[in-house]
Amino acid sequence: MQYPSLESLRGLAAIMVALFHSSFVVAAYPPLVGEASIFVDFFFILSGFVLALAYSEKIDQGLDFKTFTLLRFGRLYPLHLFMLLMWLPYILLKGYAHFELNLGGNPFDKNSITTFIANLFLVNGMGATQTLSWNYPAWSISVEFFTYLVFFAFISITPRNRKPFLYLLVSLVSYALLYQQTGSSLLSADQFGFPRCVGGFFLGAFIFTQTQDRYITFRPMVSHMLETAVVIATLLLVWQSHDDKTVQLATFVSFALMICVFTIQSGGWFSSLLSTAPLLFIGTLSYSIYMTHALVFIVFDNIAEYVLGVPTSEIFRAGMGMQQVFQTPFASLINLFALAVVIGLSFGTYTFIEKPWRARFRRLAQAREQSSNLG
Repeated sequence: MQYPSLESLRGLAAIMVALFHSSFVVAAYPPLVGEASIFVDFFFILSGFVLALAYSEKIDQGLDFKTFTLLRFGRLYPLHLFMLLMWLPYILLKGYAHFELNLGGNPFDKNSITTFIANLFLVNGMGATQTLSWNYPAWSISVEFFTYLVFFAFISITPRNRKPFLYLLVSLVSYALLYQQTGSSLLSADQFGFPRCVGGFFLGAFIFTQTQDRYITFRPMVSHMLETAVVIATLLLVWQSHDDKTVQLATFVSFALMICVFTIQSGGWFSSLLSTAPLLFIGTLSYSIYMTHALVFIVFDNIAEYVLGVPTSEIFRAGMGMQQVFQTPFASLINLFALAVVIGLSFGTYTFIEKPWRARFRRLAQAREQSSNLG
């Protein structure tokens, strides 16, 4: 990315979402981890910013729909398909354990042929199913892909000078719809994920229009204070966002402001920290971390429950309802080990799936564009 701080922030958000999906707790989650599902909205807002940066000018200059779709499909789908196929033997083994060994619930209640097809065709987050299934974090990949198509159509039909206002208008309308249609929380994944994504994506695109070519050199102390203020404000809002739609909206705005702050300047100590190699490495792997973590953590769950017999209880988790969790004093160590496995697996998927297939689709798009120009 052009902005290394944003790359690292995306990686940290992916780690937080992974920890949110962990079932290993002592009594209750730390406040930030317990509300970390809202960091998915940070992904949506950042995606809008990045796509506006990468494609708005190209689309205005004539990038065609098929080439754009090919590029974005190549970015998301290969890893999505790989992880979906990784889940298939796991669910079949769970089914065998349920029916033949009388262990665990019926995994086919949610993970059916119908939901597999919905995942395969990337409509799993578009209301085609009534519940999250298979590699359940992939609901956001589904809605994001279709938001890309809306974004292309939007840029193609709107005048350049009106785009900022219209970006903001689309975001506000989407968030208003989300606010009206949801219950106590805006963090709907299975039914209202699409307006949630559109609202964040176009908010990010709006932030891009306001920060484009605007870099400000502040005094170091001002940069330190500005970055510290926006980070602390964001974390406090995340902490207080549980089932409060107004605070959740404020958190979305704080995500946008944080992107703005780390875009227009980079003189603070947070920028320096976020530009370090380890955090940039995590940022590079962020998509793979997001897509692989659920399977890793659920395998750890099965080992704890069926092999080690770790005692369980139920707690309420924002956006997920009542969930079974494991009560163990080693929860933190288990989570760290699971994260290490996730990062190792993510390095493999990034190296052998994500990166090469993205390059192949890019070459395919370039060949198609050259053929179209010759024609």
